[in-house]
Amino acid sequence: MAEGKDSAEFEPDLKDELKGLSTRVHTEFAPLAFLYDLRVFGRLAHPPNRQKAGKAAAQLGLPHGNWHRTDYLSVLRLVAECFDRISAYFDAAIDLGV
Repeated sequence: MAEGKDSAEFEPDLKDELKGLSTRVHTEFAPLAFLYDLRVFGRLAHPPNRQKAGKAAAQLGLPHGNWHRTDYLSVLRLVAECFDRISAYFDAAIDLGV
């Protein structure tokens, strides 16, 4: 729903497009969301919750627990790739004059 309008008022193809964009944003920026989950559930800002931290890690294809050095490097790689995508979006917007 946008601007308080009922979703039935929108064209079906617009709803599908918006849903697709929402899914794409959630997928592409999942590594950044994981950093937040790690902060919240990994004892950085709140008491630890291993189950929720493990679930957040598993959603990125990382181990649920018992991390090794390579797992931390994988998180860094995923976050770096996410920042690269964001940078590419900004570059494309600049090229379009937006």
